[in-house]
Amino acid sequence: MFEVRDGLSQEDVKAYTVPLDDAWKASRLRRADAAVRLVREFVQRHSKAENVKLSPKVVERIWMNGRQNPPRRIKIVLEKEDDETVVVRLEGEAGNEEERE
Repeated sequence: MFEVRDGLSQEDVKAYTVPLDDAWKASRLRRADAAVRLVREFVQRHSKAENVKLSPKVVERIWMNGRQNPPRRIKIVLEKEDDETVVVRLEGEAGNEEERE
């Protein structure tokens, strides 16, 4: 499970499992790039937010096995900063790190 950080309500934080199988439809040299794009699109679709900030840990997890072999799914937590901005973190990641835009 995930923990709600100080100052956020339960409605502002949601956990999801993002399927990244469609990244494997891309060229094998573009799979990790496609997986990052899929995470952004998934978050925009489910949170209705315009700005998505990915934690560096999320990007590192996708690229962990290299460009050609991203994971098939990834567990993330969405934290709503305001109506237009959402921060994406790995499940279980501490929230005091800087986000990547």
